[in-house]
Amino acid sequence: MSALLDQELQVSPRETLWIADENSKALLQQGFTFAGDLLSNRWDIAKLAEDKAGRSFFSDFHFEELGRKYRRIVYTVSKEKALVHHIVNRAAEFLGEGGELVLVGGKQGGIKTYAAKAAQRFGCAKQLQKHGAEYSSTNALQDRGGEKIDDLNYTQLRRLEELGGLYSKPGLFGWNKIDRGSALLAEQFATLLPNDGAHVVDLGCGYGYLSAQLAIRGNYYFTATDNNAAALQACERNFRERGLEGVVVPSDAGAELENRIADLLVCNPPFHQGFQVEGDLTDRFLKQSARLLKTAGYALFVVNEFIPLVRKGRDYFSGVQLLAKDQGFCVYRLDL
Repeated sequence: MSALLDQELQVSPRETLWIADENSKALLQQGFTFAGDLLSNRWDIAKLAEDKAGRSFFSDFHFEELGRKYRRIVYTVSKEKALVHHIVNRAAEFLGEGGELVLVGGKQGGIKTYAAKAAQRFGCAKQLQKHGAEYSSTNALQDRGGEKIDDLNYTQLRRLEELGGLYSKPGLFGWNKIDRGSALLAEQFATLLPNDGAHVVDLGCGYGYLSAQLAIRGNYYFTATDNNAAALQACERNFRERGLEGVVVPSDAGAELENRIADLLVCNPPFHQGFQVEGDLTDRFLKQSARLLKTAGYALFVVNEFIPLVRKGRDYFSGVQLLAKDQGFCVYRLDL
């Protein structure tokens, strides 16, 4: 994938916009430089690209902030369908005359279907080329007014009863449901609560479910952080609506936060990086958690039962205690 993406990015780079989601990180880590603009909804990727791209932008794909149009837009298709549809729709608006959208991806990622939909949106013939196990689809803009693809109103935050009235939107993992693991972790708050006024770090906050559940039970100051722009947007709205005291900030697994700030840290760490399972994600969250906790503080983690958290956790914590196990999830308490 990186070789094909690299090849596409080298065609008129100064006239190219690279839509870089989580699947693009590997290329940036290889000492790669890109003379064009990069737009990402991932904080780590946008920061990594600051000295590697001509301009780097972090947002929930707000194309208006770029201030220009492009001859080429290159995009490795994402895992979430609504997000891909949003990018294709907006690309038709932000390409100049004669511009083209290049989609890159594997068969398992739905590239063939997206190629057909992009052709429909752009008013051009479907085009698909195979490059080993990967594909590219170059879509020339022939009709800017082509029928838009359904993107579930991607840009709109919405209040969802199935989330207990919290706001969410497409673009963040599990955006329209309460994660079973997070719900299991939240059940532990009935017996494991810090003192009123405690500083709580919600690491990988998503739309803010765990913070909202804690706030029902006490008065705390929250630092909620996530790598995903859509998650931060939703969490900020929920903090305002629920009157939670604290801040919502972008961060890569908490790396940008100050040392020893948390009396309690709550975390439901991801274990997927795009279409791939990334084995060191849990380790990164554990390492940062140990750095962020005050000496007398503790962390509550929930993970899939196949994650060896006891073994991993002992590299950073003196105490790792299983609190609950249900429906394939395990909740642990970790003490320094």
